[in-house]
Amino acid sequence: QPPRNMSAEDLQCFVEKITEAVKILDVPITSSGGPSAARSHESTSLEDLTDYLEDASHQSSICQRNSWRPLQITEPMLDLIVQKHGIGPSFSELPSCFYTRNLELEEVFGVPFTTSTQGSCHEVLYTLKYPEFKMSDGKWVLRQSGLYHRYNPTTSQSLYVLLNPMPRSQMQERVTAHLRDHAQATLTDPFWLHRLLLSTHLPAWRHYIAAQEKTFLPKANSTFATFIDEPLRLGYDTLSTLVGLQNRFLQVPVFMEHTSELLDELKEWLVDLSGPNPSRENVHLGTELRNHKRHCQAYARSAEYLQRRAQSVAQLLSDTLSFRDQVEAKIQNGSMIQLNKSAVFITALTLLYLPSSFVAVSLSPFWLCGGDLTKNPESSRDFNGLDLCRRIGGSDVHHDDVLLLATEERRGAIQVPCTQSPCYCRLGANTLRKHDAPLDQSRQCRRRTEGIADMTAAR
Repeated sequence: QPPRNMSAEDLQCFVEKITEAVKILDVPITSSGGPSAARSHESTSLEDLTDYLEDASHQSSICQRNSWRPLQITEPMLDLIVQKHGIGPSFSELPSCFYTRNLELEEVFGVPFTTSTQGSCHEVLYTLKYPEFKMSDGKWVLRQSGLYHRYNPTTSQSLYVLLNPMPRSQMQERVTAHLRDHAQATLTDPFWLHRLLLSTHLPAWRHYIAAQEKTFLPKANSTFATFIDEPLRLGYDTLSTLVGLQNRFLQVPVFMEHTSELLDELKEWLVDLSGPNPSRENVHLGTELRNHKRHCQAYARSAEYLQRRAQSVAQLLSDTLSFRDQVEAKIQNGSMIQLNKSAVFITALTLLYLPSSFVAVSLSPFWLCGGDLTKNPESSRDFNGLDLCRRIGGSDVHHDDVLLLATEERRGAIQVPCTQSPCYCRLGANTLRKHDAPLDQSRQCRRRTEGIADMTAAR
């Protein structure tokens, strides 16, 4: 996080050891006053830079390794460049924008067009933000470049310091080619670097907006084609994407406003330097600056429209997801109501049959043994709490020591532990035999008879 004073030293705008060299481009002036061939030099140490700067004619270019890293120059080397060229104190604001960061700090901030005067020299500096397609990742990223220009109208000499966001950037390559191929034009046109910077980066905004729109339109169309009562093809991840696109569209008008102000200031400075009789080159530059401003206004309108549309689509998708959740909740509530109805029915059924079942269980010895246990104490003693008597047809069925059971629900022989005397053992499906002598308690009586049918007839 940047410290409060926002100085270049505290913001870590410099490195301790250089990885990318400081590139110096020179266009020496011959004894006849004309330019010679451009030359270049790369310095990686303070000593090498000191030796090279002993020459009177030179220009310098400084870069970053990437947009979130400090400038590839040490603080003593930058101080040497400032001292050798007599650069004013306002220059320190420019490198303060190129510091180490791990978040998108000061994403829309840019140094405004700043002017100052030192004797007969005019100094201007500013930063320009622009999009650039990153080939390695296949994504668009936001970059910034800084430009310092000192111009002496008396001698028509210019000093430029260009801060690039990365080594071998597109702007740096174009500057090198221009100095190599159009050295004479650099002496007669002091605004050539401003023109080159604007023409290189401003058209990228149209491609950037089109790329974001290409991502936005399919999601917008899918959102409008979504019905609440049907399965949704979009979710909360799509909503997050739409909000991210909305933020990107929202940034563009801010950048375009900054660039438009920069173009107005450049045009005003051009008029001041040209005087009442501007040259043909300055007239052409004024027209070019106005065209750049019109393009900036067009980019801003397009981004503003897409931002509003993305906002409405995001709101629609948010409402759709909310309504869909309500539909799901309604379905679940309906299921719970059905379950509650079933539970109520079961509870009512239980309450209906529970009293009679309770009475039947409570009076089962009375009904099973003939209605009055006092009249049949022998049966109560013999069964010892386990009454196997059944009322059949309203009357008790007894046959000596055999009790016939007329139950049809359960068939087959059952096993009754013979631990009492007398004991009742099932002989068949419908008969019990009473015997006085207890059998071995380690086994169970299991008696069968083949005369069940005769005994049934005897009943």
